[in-house]
Amino acid sequence: MYSAFEKQPQEKKDLIIKVALEEFVKNGYEKTTTDIITSRAGISKGLLFHYFKSKKNLYLYLVNYGIELLTEATMKELKEVKSDDFFERVKEIYLLKRNITQQYLHETMLITDAFINPPVAVKTEMDKLMKKFYETYQKDFMLEHVYLKDLIQTDRLRENVSIDTVINMTMFISEQLGNKYQALHKSNQYNFFEEPDPLVQELNDYLQIVKNGVYK
Repeated sequence: MYSAFEKQPQEKKDLIIKVALEEFVKNGYEKTTTDIITSRAGISKGLLFHYFKSKKNLYLYLVNYGIELLTEATMKELKEVKSDDFFERVKEIYLLKRNITQQYLHETMLITDAFINPPVAVKTEMDKLMKKFYETYQKDFMLEHVYLKDLIQTDRLRENVSIDTVINMTMFISEQLGNKYQALHKSNQYNFFEEPDPLVQELNDYLQIVKNGVYK
């Protein structure tokens, strides 16, 4: 669908993506105009529509682009995580993700808004994308790269506490905290991009409680 755009020089693509991201993040989907995007990017409106066909497709392209970029950045940084403690690794990865968020702020803000407050024009597509993303993220990525069974000290586990119990409990806490702060962000009671530390601190507190509870 985007073959004409992908064939363009990288510098040109980067500029269009940068401008479009900034406009969608600043103004939201409805108030963003292709006139401003093309004016800032120095291209004609006809050319932009040749690349993307519509504002809707441009928005969806940016969401997918952001997901791929952040996933790639996360996978790269994961290789640098050194902690051999199960709970410390979980916390370290959350801190890592916070740093990546700050590095790719516009991409993260666009994706966050698209997932939490999907524009009406792309809601059907976003629902499908979210379902696919969360299924893959929860089932594959998290278990393969974050919640590593091998790092749980089985010899220290209390009686009747299994490895699966530790993983499921930790995943549940992380997921519920994420849901809590998403809801606060959605209701404008909290801004993750300006103050991510409360989430990390609360996660750390809960992880410490779980760790003390499952180990002898």
